Amino acid sequence: MIKRRILLVCCLMLCVGPLPAQDEFLKIECAVVPRQIQQGNEGLLRIRIIPRNGVRISANPELLIRLDENENLSFAKIFFAGSELNLPTTQEGELVFFDPQKEIEVPFTLGQDALLGNLTVSGEVVFTLLFPDSWSVKTTQKFSAGFVSRRNYKLRKK
Repeated sequence: MIKRRILLVCCLMLCVGPLPAQDEFLKIECAVVPRQIQQGNEGLLRIRIIPRNGVRISANPELLIRLDENENLSFAKIFFAGSELNLPTTQEGELVFFDPQKEIEVPFTLGQDALLGNLTVSGEVVFTLLFPDSWSVKTTQKFSAGFVSRRNYKLRKK
């Protein structure tokens, strides 16, 4: 009897197929501008969030961007809320959504003693997805962007 139930559950799982991953609902593109940064200079992390297939990002609870700590970089903060980033919103009835057309820009400074060569800025976005059939899910998605650190000879001469 138990073997039949296990077989039935396995058959149902095969018929349903794999569940969709969160990557199918949301894409995060990010880049560091400029691509090469001298020690002691500023850079800008640009993040673009692209929802797919009629999925929207809820403004309540708020979208959060958490940056991983990195001893080579200094940020004003390591996490940012959607309201602090002045993201545009749209409202339909009682629901408020973020409008993903605007890129999120987070400034940072490369340390004067930062490692030279290829470096990475990474973190995660915490958000709530709202689907057309009135259900939602709160989840996270990681991101990373690379850039090149160059020596600032002007700082070394002082």
